[in-house]
Amino acid sequence: MKHRLAPLQFLPPSINTSWFVPSDDPNSVSIKRDLGSDVCLPLPLFWYDPAWYQVTVEQADFLAVAVAEMDVLVSCLRSDVSVPSRDSIFHAGRMVDAEAKTKRRYGRLVPYRNERYGFSVADFDDASIIDLRIVVARDFSGRFAYSPAQIQRWEATPTTAPVAGGGWIPAASFPPDVVSMEHLTNKISQLRNLAPSAAIFLSVGPYRIDEELPALVNAKPDGLILRLDELSVEGLQLAEILCRTRQLLDQCGGEAIPLWVVPGEISPDDAVKLVAMGASAVAIDAWCNELLEQTESAQPHESMNEHSLTIRSHQYDSRWGDFATHVVGDRIERFRGLFESLQNIEKKERLGSYDPDWVKSLGVRQLR
Repeated sequence: MKHRLAPLQFLPPSINTSWFVPSDDPNSVSIKRDLGSDVCLPLPLFWYDPAWYQVTVEQADFLAVAVAEMDVLVSCLRSDVSVPSRDSIFHAGRMVDAEAKTKRRYGRLVPYRNERYGFSVADFDDASIIDLRIVVARDFSGRFAYSPAQIQRWEATPTTAPVAGGGWIPAASFPPDVVSMEHLTNKISQLRNLAPSAAIFLSVGPYRIDEELPALVNAKPDGLILRLDELSVEGLQLAEILCRTRQLLDQCGGEAIPLWVVPGEISPDDAVKLVAMGASAVAIDAWCNELLEQTESAQPHESMNEHSLTIRSHQYDSRWGDFATHVVGDRIERFRGLFESLQNIEKKERLGSYDPDWVKSLGVRQLR
């Protein structure tokens, strides 16, 4: 496992610090909304952009449940993990006590793409985060587009059916119902009315952040998601971009706005270091995507059409939870432990480095 932020060291409390007992829920985070009550999450980790179409609808549903049960916020649409004739377990909740009719519910990050492919009004229901993705990102082919397989999943068509409109479908660069950045406030207000339980976030890229951030802050989102997963940069540059964005956000009057980050491939130690440097939550797609890859390679020929999913009962198998725990559980637990260990240490005393370049660039403590 590569540690991109290895030159940064976690610092223990100073020797004159009294021993402390962690709180009952030291890893939880709370998101203050511009309107409404706070949104609480058990852990500052999220799965930002799963390629659900790589596996069957049923497998996607089970994997979403398995990851959510490890306290990770999972991003998906109903069309990603269910078919028109049946709701997903991830959305309906998993029955944990049949006699008492008790279900476990899961928080959801709902991707609201500019084109709204695959999106339905029901996706607003009980969402934790509505993620307005105003940044246009390249897919695995390098295109600003969606693949035929992705469109087939959203349209709920059999894999043998032609895709409406042809092959690759171009992605929009800005919401078509928003005139300009200055009108983004109206769009956020609309989403707040449609999803009264959710915090409204904006996904943005790092490339023109100096120019775009003031307008984004003026739009009054409940949070920002900074996409750094497309960048081919060293660890120091990754940390610098995060720190600079946090500083700019504060300077623009967004001190209270959470900054979530999608960093690409990282270790659990890196994830905690990013939080210590100003990230409010960290995407762990590099870990969770292994679940999709292993599932796809294990059952590459299983049909993904609706008929194959409706001929048998759709019940959650706990072995999916065992599978997810085996693949990513140790990394999540490592994050949980390190994150908890920093809670009673002053922010400026959490990290240090023996490397003068890292000290100078990030303002962390110089170790000698």
